[in-house]
Amino acid sequence: MRMDADEVLLRFLGAMERLTGAVIAATAHDIGSEGGIGALVRAVNRRLIPRNRELPGGLRYDVHGFGCRITDRDGVLIDVDLGPEPEMLIFDAWRVRRFAQSIGEESVTELELSATLEKLAGEGILIVAPTRYGVWYAAPPPSER
Repeated sequence: MRMDADEVLLRFLGAMERLTGAVIAATAHDIGSEGGIGALVRAVNRRLIPRNRELPGGLRYDVHGFGCRITDRDGVLIDVDLGPEPEMLIFDAWRVRRFAQSIGEESVTELELSATLEKLAGEGILIVAPTRYGVWYAAPPPSER
């Protein structure tokens, strides 16, 4: 059964929390226990750890420019950039669409996802994070959900 854009986005948010948490836990000895994806990116940029790395359990991270792409052993992919606040992870409809494709949801469109992102931001479920590349979004920190 086809997922609608709302369902895809909720699955993306869950996968983002799960996969970023797993990468942070697996790299804690490299980035420190207080680190997050931002600390991982900073450690890569300081050449303290590899830019691309296979981790236990079939996880892989690939740091790029301002963010990180994470893939699990099943091919589930999330790709996030660092936002304006420390450890804020931001994403746009294109990144959510890539996630949808990685879980076999080929039919949801970027346009549908954009509308859902805007709707959820309007409801206060997501935070609008303007960037020089356009409007991106972030999930509130777990303490604010």
